[in-house]
Amino acid sequence: MINTFYKKVSKILGIEESLLEKEAIRQYLLHELRRVRLESKFIMIKYNISNIEEFDEKIRRGELNETDVFEDFTRLDYLLDREEKLRKLLEELEE
Repeated sequence: MINTFYKKVSKILGIEESLLEKEAIRQYLLHELRRVRLESKFIMIKYNISNIEEFDEKIRRGELNETDVFEDFTRLDYLLDREEKLRKLLEELEE
C-alpha cells in the first residue's frame, strides 16, 4: 500500500520516487532526533547537568541518591545512545 502511495505522490508532484522515500526517511529521523534531544534536555535541566558524566559525578559525590535517580539516569543514557545512532543514520543518508 505504501509503495502505491509513493508512486501516486511521485507522479502527481513530478518527483522521483527514490527522492521522495529518502526525504521521508530524513524527515522522520530529524523528527525523532528533536524528540530525543528534547527529552534529554528535560532530564538534564531537572538535575542541573550538561552531560551524563556530570550526572554520574553528582551520584558519586552523594549529591544525588542513586536509587532515586536510577530511572532518569538510565533513560538519559538510552536517549544519548539513541541520539548518536540517529545522527549517524542522518550522516549516512546524506552521503
